[in-house]
Amino acid sequence: MDEAELAAIRHELAAIQDRLLELPSDAFGERFELRARQDELRERVRVGVVAGDILSADQLRQRIARLERTITAHYGNRLSHISGPQTGQGGGIDPVQLHEMHRRMDAAAQIDDTKANLRKLRDRLAAMERGDTSS
Repeated sequence: MDEAELAAIRHELAAIQDRLLELPSDAFGERFELRARQDELRERVRVGVVAGDILSADQLRQRIARLERTITAHYGNRLSHISGPQTGQGGGIDPVQLHEMHRRMDAAAQIDDTKANLRKLRDRLAAMERGDTSS
C-alpha cells in the first residue's frame, strides 16, 4: 500500500463519514452499507500497517526492536538443558522431555511466525534505507 492508495482510502472514509452525518436516523439500509464499506476500508489499512507497507523507517525500527524483545523474552523463559538438582531449577529434567516442552512452547508462542515477521521487517527496512521501493 503506497501513500496515494492510503490517501484515497482516507478520502473515501471521510466522504462516508460525511454521508453518514447527512443521512436521517431511519436510513438503516444505506447506513448499513456505508458502515460495511468503512469496515472494509479500515481492514485494508490495518492489513497494510501490519505488513509494514506504510510504516516509516523509525516505526519499522520500533517494531523490529519490539519483536526482538519478544523473541529474547521467549527464549529467556526456557529451562536450561543443564538444569539439574544442584541448580535448583529443574531437579533432573529428562532432556527428551525438556526439548519436547521447548518445541511446544515455541508452537504455542508462534515463535517461528514471529521470527519470519522479524525477517520481513528487517528486509523492508534495509530496502527502505537503500532507497529500493520494489520490496
